[in-house]
This record gives sequence, structure tokens and C-alpha cells, in this order.
Amino acid sequence: MRIGINHPRLRIIALVCWTFGLFCLFQSGVFSMVAPALLALTISTKLLAIILLSLGLAFWLLSGDKRAGVVFDSKGLLLNLGSSSSFIAWENIERIGVSSHRSQLLAVGSHRQLGVLLRDTSRYVQSYEERMPSNRGVFVGAMRQLQQLLRGFRRGGDRPLIAQLAHNRAVTDFDVLIPEAFLGGRADTFVGLVDAYRTSVAPQRQAATA
Repeated sequence: MRIGINHPRLRIIALVCWTFGLFCLFQSGVFSMVAPALLALTISTKLLAIILLSLGLAFWLLSGDKRAGVVFDSKGLLLNLGSSSSFIAWENIERIGVSSHRSQLLAVGSHRQLGVLLRDTSRYVQSYEERMPSNRGVFVGAMRQLQQLLRGFRRGGDRPLIAQLAHNRAVTDFDVLIPEAFLGGRADTFVGLVDAYRTSVAPQRQAATA
């Protein structure tokens, strides 16, 4: 079973980010002309504009990714969330629930997130890999080249991801957090769906290991 992401919702978030980004860009120009002494305010407003415009582009690209979503099978959950891909085995789930904490910029536009407490975070880290949206276009090609370029400057291997999981657990008591916009619906509804599916495939897993 596959649950697709909420494509219309991601497009709306992208448009909102672009709107506020253009507003901040316009305001930074006003600050620079009206109050040249407020250099720090001008720079910070421009930086905020760049962040919002870039975030809007990321959401727009993700909204066109037809392969993104969550796949249920007898072994576990395959999380194909546009910017990353990972796998969580059923037996590696200690608990699932809902969190209102926003752990990443891509959580903008989602009221809550699905939280997964893992029994063994190393198994999740081993399955995790960054990816780009499957759609095509000039922007996607440029972002792929930029991502490949940035990989050459990154250090630490899996340490940033491990640190993020540890931070999530310390703040929310969950390791993995998935925004509602990537679940296709409400986080609490998804919790019930995961529990029901785990229960239905439990006899199959027990028979396979017997």
C-alpha cells in the first residue's frame, strides 16, 4: 500500500513562501533607501527573503514529485519524502505518535508531525540517503548539480543525521519526525493506519520467522 504526499498543499505552501519572500525582498530595498543606517536590518531582511524564496522552490519541486510518499509492506515503512529516502522495519518501531514540534524547514505549513521512536537508530541511519524529486526540469537539474557539489564539502558522514535524531528524541521523545504535508493527511489518522497495518501483517511476520 502506498500513501502519496499532499501535492496541492505543498503548492500552496510554496506560493505562500514566495509571497512573503518577495515582500521581504521589497522591504529590504525600502530599508536601504529610507534608513541607510539600519544596515543590519536590511541584510537580515534580505537573508530572510532568500530563505523564503528558496524554501518555496523546494516545496514547489516536491509538489511535483509523483514518486514521493510512504509505502507499507510486510517488512515495514519505506519513506520516500522527496528530499530523502529511508526504511523503518516494523520490529524497529518502539512507539509512534504525534508531535507539534517543528524540527526542519520542510515542516513549515504542517501543524503537526508523525513521530516514530526507534528501537535501533543505527538501522535507520544505514537505510537513509538523500535524494532529489523525481520530476524533471531546469530547476531540478540545477539542484542536483548543486547537491553533488555540496557533497564534496561535507564532513562527518552520518554524524549530522545521528545528531538530528538525538535532538528529536531529547525534545519530543521521538527519533523520526515526518510533517503532515508528506503524509497525505492528518498525523493522528496516519498513526491509526500504521497500527492497523502492523497488526494485520504481524501473523505473516511470525509465520515467516517460525
